[in-house]
Amino acid sequence: MAKESKHVIKFKELHLKQSERIVASSEGYIGNAMGKGDDTQHNGVLLTTNERVVFYRKGLMGEVIESIPLKNINSLERKSALMKHTILIHSSGNKIEFKSFNKAENEQLVTAIENEQALLAPTEENIKTKPPESQSEDVYLQLKKLGELKELGIINEDEFNDKKSILMNKI
Repeated sequence: MAKESKHVIKFKELHLKQSERIVASSEGYIGNAMGKGDDTQHNGVLLTTNERVVFYRKGLMGEVIESIPLKNINSLERKSALMKHTILIHSSGNKIEFKSFNKAENEQLVTAIENEQALLAPTEENIKTKPPESQSEDVYLQLKKLGELKELGIINEDEFNDKKSILMNKI
């Protein structure tokens, strides 16, 4: 990462969780570059942490923050035209369209997102090496949560019994 911008410094100060670390960042903007219509332009920084992707801008009149957890990202798109490089980050019900003039930083962002997502994804090896007793503990926790859903009236008796029998077969 290059020298930290004022937006990165403010984000660290105000919004970075203790469990998070910034992996990559790039300065650019979101919104309409011409300022036409409802979509106004916001200059700021797109950050990738080990937990989420965040567009952040701190200004005199307030701040703009858009965040998508890494686990919720469905797809990434990259577009380049002349000197403008765009990253589109899609998740269900949300999208960040980030534009920048720094192709190298944008490539680092995309790579960082993909790498961090890979670290979050359960691998076949992780699943196989999980001790059987902890798998049973997970089932017991799921049964407990299922009972709570029934007590709260979120699910009915039939739904409870169906899900319970599926979970009991896993023990």
